[in-house]
Amino acid sequence: MFRLFSLCILIVFFASASTQAQFWFLGQNDKKAAPKNPFKAHSSFSFGAGSSTYLGDIAPAMTLMDVGGKTLRWNAGVQYTRHFKKNFSIQGSFTYIRLAADDNYFDPAGRFEPSYTRNLHFRTDMQELSLIGIYEILGNEENLPKRRTLSPYVYLGLSGVYFNPQARKPVTDLDANGNPIQKPFEDWQPQQTEGVDYSKITGAVPFGFGVRYKLNQSFDIGFDFGYRIALSDYLDDVSDNRTNVPLGLALYTNRELEPYSASTLAQRTGWVQSNNPPLIAKGSDQYFTTQIRLIYHLKNKIDCPPLPR
Repeated sequence: MFRLFSLCILIVFFASASTQAQFWFLGQNDKKAAPKNPFKAHSSFSFGAGSSTYLGDIAPAMTLMDVGGKTLRWNAGVQYTRHFKKNFSIQGSFTYIRLAADDNYFDPAGRFEPSYTRNLHFRTDMQELSLIGIYEILGNEENLPKRRTLSPYVYLGLSGVYFNPQARKPVTDLDANGNPIQKPFEDWQPQQTEGVDYSKITGAVPFGFGVRYKLNQSFDIGFDFGYRIALSDYLDDVSDNRTNVPLGLALYTNRELEPYSASTLAQRTGWVQSNNPPLIAKGSDQYFTTQIRLIYHLKNKIDCPPLPR
């Protein structure tokens, strides 16, 4: 009797559970998943300034620890960013960049003495237009007050660059006190120092990373590190070790015997010259920048329901 009673209890329990399950599934047939709110694109403007560093034939990457601090220059730019997706944005920017280097930054008695002997230098002011794609690592909130405190990102893009390498001609005069008189910077591309009429317009491939820190509802402060691979080897007006250049260009290519540095005005006497060739960088010129940015986020347009008629 007890076994029969227990069996009836089990049958009733499973039947009840099955009935509840059937009704639960029936109830779900008419239910639809709550629609997700689509991401609303929004924009931000920013201004930044920071440092720029050149890597090329006058300062190859292997010399960065020796003269990197001396070749450090500046840059400034503006950016407009459109945040299309939670993790994807597109940014257009204009950046003014100065690059420079000088063989006289090397130690005449150091391991890069052949570069010091060469005695070349340059300066170029570049205007760079860039279009890059940004991947927001942690996602980008469309609601400004809900922005993350820290927002890291990485990016890759393309740039158009106008550059104009300049240098100074050799010191030829002294003042009344016997000090060298420095010549002004001159455009170096028309000189065709290597017999090449290269273009002052080129491209570059920028990539890098950055992070934004939320200050308040509308403003962030950001840090950006960007590396560029130029599509030209003439940002510095140098593409080789200057051993095979046209005749008549010694004034610009063979500067070993100048008594003063045309750029720093340092006296270039009293060291033993090496017969080894100076270091040169293979491939196109490169440069990298850092920027501290102030970022302003534009408020989203509020979608209001239509007024009743």
